[in-house]
Amino acid sequence: MSNKIGRKGRFFRVLKIGILVVPLFGLAACSGEQVVMPPDAPGVSRSEEYSFGSATQAQDWQATRKVLGQLEGRFGEKSMRILARNLASTADPQTIKTYYSERLVHQAGWAEMPVSTFADKAWAFAFVSPNGKHVLAVEALDASESAGGIVPLNILTNLDEDKGSKR
Repeated sequence: MSNKIGRKGRFFRVLKIGILVVPLFGLAACSGEQVVMPPDAPGVSRSEEYSFGSATQAQDWQATRKVLGQLEGRFGEKSMRILARNLASTADPQTIKTYYSERLVHQAGWAEMPVSTFADKAWAFAFVSPNGKHVLAVEALDASESAGGIVPLNILTNLDEDKGSKR
């Protein structure tokens, strides 16, 4: 008889521990949610075609390649994507940075990561996730390189987005 009582006691002890531990695992699983690409900033638009001439394209690719090289060294070449966008030449780079900072740093705990375009007529910034696995960088040419009121802007990231192109 005492053996049955001992088993029941052990069973209920394990059940109590399970009731306490399972919700903790659930919370841990929720904290590992997949980070998604934030919406484009105001002044940033998508284009079906590249809207710039060959001289602008060469400058754009040079600046993009420099930033991409810095990111690929840390996050891997195969995981990085380049999302081509257009930026209104009247848009302020600091406003674009603040927009992404509010969505990544303030809401999701990301940190700014230093990057450089090594180009005179371009700017860039980047943010890295708290676990160091995800990155979102933005690179664009200065407004002085405007063609028709827009300049090329590239989002370099390893975040998921359905309309990105892998390179």
